[in-house]
Amino acid sequence: MKLKIDEDSNNPDIVGSETRNQVDLPQGLFGFSEIRSMELVYDEEELPFMWLRQDDQDGLAFIVIEPGGIIPNYSVEVADADVQILGISGPEDTMILNIVTLPSNQTGKISLNLVGPIIVNRKTLVGKQCIINNHEEYSARHILDVSGESL
Repeated sequence: MKLKIDEDSNNPDIVGSETRNQVDLPQGLFGFSEIRSMELVYDEEELPFMWLRQDDQDGLAFIVIEPGGIIPNYSVEVADADVQILGISGPEDTMILNIVTLPSNQTGKISLNLVGPIIVNRKTLVGKQCIINNHEEYSARHILDVSGESL
């Protein structure tokens, strides 16, 4: 299934207006297969940046973004098997989260993993990190331009 990211899709409101949503990850994340559930936490004032973190405060946490309106022409091709596992029937059911990597120093660049997004079914809140079929079109270290007004 090909999922085109719309300019208006940068809206993490997947269950009402709550700022915390439990995301089930039956297969974990790459390198963290033992973590089967995380919380998506966001504050309207900090969007597009959100946290995907373990339930306990001292646990693992990732900064993530939904790429709509931020990454021009980002279109992911998800394997049919992954679409079936997640129970996705179309783009409207889908939230795509890209993991953000912060630089180790002030002069470094913020990057995004566009190759291995976390695909989440908006209705069931079940997610899976996938290597997209069209991975050769994107980078796992896509530089995010934070100087623009779009963020």
